[in-house]
Amino acid sequence: MKRVAMLGIKHLEQCLILETRSDPHPWGRDNWLRSLRDDHCLGLWEGTELLAISCYCLVLDEVSLLNIVVDADSRGQGVGRRLLTEGLEWMQQFGGARCLLEVRLSNTVARSLYSALGFAEDGIRKNYYPLGDGFEHAVLMSADLPLGG
Repeated sequence: MKRVAMLGIKHLEQCLILETRSDPHPWGRDNWLRSLRDDHCLGLWEGTELLAISCYCLVLDEVSLLNIVVDADSRGQGVGRRLLTEGLEWMQQFGGARCLLEVRLSNTVARSLYSALGFAEDGIRKNYYPLGDGFEHAVLMSADLPLGG
């Protein structure tokens, strides 16, 4: 049975392993340390296996989705959707009323998920994401919380 739970510093190594094997451009150790210490991070677990991570920052009533990582073997099974919707419901408890995010222009799967949940594309942030040989644009998206509400 899959469960969602808060993450903390003690989960650092599991977060690094999951993201390194799931993302060609993973966060570094320092990013994870800061986020696990200062932000709101959730994990979706199956038993002792970490399948997905989402991290959020809250400033006043504005939530920023900082990172979402889904294990490659768990994609297409609703894991990302579940973690994002539960995470944003959780952030509402802290006063979150709107969510902002950036997503790689080339990440059509994530963009489709965000659109299906009610996120609108607001613009482009040029040369935002590093690539091995340059940079990729980010699509800026936002939605009011609760999603679909």
